[in-house]
Amino acid sequence: MSITTYIPLPIAIPLVVAAFLAFTGKWIGRRACDTLAIACAAGNLFLTLAILRGVWSQPYVYWFGNWWPRPGGVALGICFSIDAIGASLALLTSILTTAGLVFSWWIFEETENHFQPLMLIFMAAMCGFSYTGDLFNLFVFFELMSVSAFALCGLKTVEPAPLQGAYNFAIVNTVGAFMIVIGIGLLYARTGALNLAQVGRSLGSTRADSLVLLAFLLIAVGYLTKAAIVPFHFWLADAHAVAPSPVCVLFSGVMVELGIYAVARIYWTIFSGPLAAHVGALREILLLLAALCAVVGALMCFAEHHLKRLLAFSTISHAGLTLAGVGLLTSKALGGFVIYVLSHGAIKGGLFLCAGIVAHRLKRIGEDHLHGRGRGMWFTAALFILGAFGLAGILPFGTLLGESMISDAARDFQQGWFQYVFVFAEILTAGAVLRASFRIFFGWGDPAPTDESSRVEEGPETSEPHNKTPITMLFPAAALVVLGIAICFWPQLRSTADGAAQTFVNQPGYEDMVLDNTSMAVPAKPPEESLAGSILRSSIAGSLALALALGSVFRKRLPALSFTRSLEMGNRALRTLHSGHPGDYVAWQSLGTAAIGGLFAWFLR
Repeated sequence: MSITTYIPLPIAIPLVVAAFLAFTGKWIGRRACDTLAIACAAGNLFLTLAILRGVWSQPYVYWFGNWWPRPGGVALGICFSIDAIGASLALLTSILTTAGLVFSWWIFEETENHFQPLMLIFMAAMCGFSYTGDLFNLFVFFELMSVSAFALCGLKTVEPAPLQGAYNFAIVNTVGAFMIVIGIGLLYARTGALNLAQVGRSLGSTRADSLVLLAFLLIAVGYLTKAAIVPFHFWLADAHAVAPSPVCVLFSGVMVELGIYAVARIYWTIFSGPLAAHVGALREILLLLAALCAVVGALMCFAEHHLKRLLAFSTISHAGLTLAGVGLLTSKALGGFVIYVLSHGAIKGGLFLCAGIVAHRLKRIGEDHLHGRGRGMWFTAALFILGAFGLAGILPFGTLLGESMISDAARDFQQGWFQYVFVFAEILTAGAVLRASFRIFFGWGDPAPTDESSRVEEGPETSEPHNKTPITMLFPAAALVVLGIAICFWPQLRSTADGAAQTFVNQPGYEDMVLDNTSMAVPAKPPEESLAGSILRSSIAGSLALALALGSVFRKRLPALSFTRSLEMGNRALRTLHSGHPGDYVAWQSLGTAAIGGLFAWFLR
């Protein structure tokens, strides 16, 4: 069967099934809704895998209605331009959605069957976002994703905390959406086109003027808001603290990463030509933003004791690390970005499902309330510890390969300092997860200090006591953590990812493929490079993370490690900034936009 036959299906089928479940859910019952939703997500997994296989070595363009543009004319039709990177992200989306739906089999007793349709809509929107070659549809698919995400975050409408988290989420991301659509409007006014290839060809390599620079600023900031990059990150921890665990899997596992992917997509299809003269300055701006995000997220992660907020701040920190993969503006780093996203998405998905198991079994989620109560949950504890070392990027996790490619690319551009940002973020985020694991599952040391955020407890999805963890919860959590390891053993993965990234950044080839129906030249795979330096660096990071966690747990017995209390209590000013008020968050969003705009005006003109 030709790839053309099933390219629209990962979007069309989930939307149809979601509509069917929304209409008939109250009549066919909860179990039928679960079964249909899981079957649909699993089917999408196989479809996205088949599409990835079809575009593995050569990207593919699909014009709906066969509306190919005429030579020299305007592209009026809508197309999907699918390459290995976009197809990989769509596959990751389907895997995480399937895992989340299987996990939810024994929870959500009173959701009125809204959960399954919203999850399927979310999945369809993310797949469409990964595939689309149209600038406006890039916005539309992300907003469809966002609307379903707002509803999923506030799914428990009888509780005030989920509504507050969803409200903050919606306000901040809607402001970001306005920035994106204004930027799109500016580009349309200049080029009269919305197809990514057509807009890029219209702008050509002419040096960016104020309008083009403003358009790039607005679109980039809009998607960086959705990626929770500091200082646009405030909504994410509030949303994760109250969203159901299977929903957090999608938020942290792929939605944040897709925001960064969007910046890569628009840069290399539209703006790489107009900004070519300033690529060095733009690289430094993006790397500084990435470093700020990684450091702030790591500090806030170690200072958290609400388990899901802790993992959320870990996501923010690692979003900074993945932003560096795009911000270095080179194919090698972009290849590292892809590997890191795939591995980190699986690991973080597994960790959030483990947090869901803790909430399901123990009815609480605050580290300070759970000291020693997780004894006997050995399998969940093992997954938590494995996931923590995955965040540290040690062998054999795929995060090691992604970190290696990004760090090597940074050294190629005399930005070797960023490898220390990697180590810092990995030590603090992995140390925070290990610290929580030691306290919750082993009862080591003294209870965690009580902080304001740990009092915001997620209400249990079910009211009955649970003395066992169902296999439908353990299996998807374990499968995701194992997937984060298995990626590392893919033959020649780094050279394959580098080759896919070279195709991705080939703007002239992309334009010819989409507009002129030509094939892109397949780049030769670069040789595999040594991992010795990265293995040593990650081993040090993993060891220091373990030492930091043990020092924090046993600091009263080890006075030399008393500094860990300051880290665990967090910086007062930094914690105060995360006030929970959407007005404050929008103010920081505006300030961040102005600051980046000032840097653009100073260095890119």
